[in-house]
Amino acid sequence: MRETAAKHDFDMVHGTQEVFRLLLEAFANPGRVLSFRSQAVQFAGQGRWLAPALTLLDPAAGFFWDGDRETGEEIRFLSGAPQVPLEEADFVFFGGADGDIAAIQAGALGVLSRVKEGTLLDPHDSALLFIAAPAETGSPAGVPVFLTGPGIPPGGRRLYLPAAEAAWCRARDERGFEYPQGVELVFLRDDFSFLALTRKTAVSWNGPAGTSAADVDTAKE
Repeated sequence: MRETAAKHDFDMVHGTQEVFRLLLEAFANPGRVLSFRSQAVQFAGQGRWLAPALTLLDPAAGFFWDGDRETGEEIRFLSGAPQVPLEEADFVFFGGADGDIAAIQAGALGVLSRVKEGTLLDPHDSALLFIAAPAETGSPAGVPVFLTGPGIPPGGRRLYLPAAEAAWCRARDERGFEYPQGVELVFLRDDFSFLALTRKTAVSWNGPAGTSAADVDTAKE
């Protein structure tokens, strides 16, 4: 594994700072689609996972990875973070977004029922989930959703999600976290675009009655 670090061109100082700023912008503006393509392509492979992982992980933060053993070992080696069971993870990297939508939603519910959700006294002791999803978004072929909450314009934000992402949103609703407990979600796409949903972001499947197009912020890539 010693040659692992040398095979990447990613700058562990400036690159992580750039990715961190993008993540901050995403969480400050839930549903806004951003991209860390320029940082992710500096990796020899698996850049959509390695860019956020190496930005956020350190030896004090445990992570869960459900993908191939090699990538999990690479994340562990480069970050120094321990790989831990799902129930103990501060950061969860979950690539299981393929297959039947009903199965994806059921699997997502299972994951959300096991991850750390924080406590009333320590709500921050919860997991941040990075979830792989297809790149297709922004077209009427997707699932229309309507977002409201902090960081979103008063009229709300309408966007179209790939069916797998929408399934995770429905699973989150079904799980029913009680604020201030909860988790944050980041949807990663094949083209290195991503969006974030905070625990206070409300997802509905129809905009509020009486809302006109002029009142709604439509997220675009």
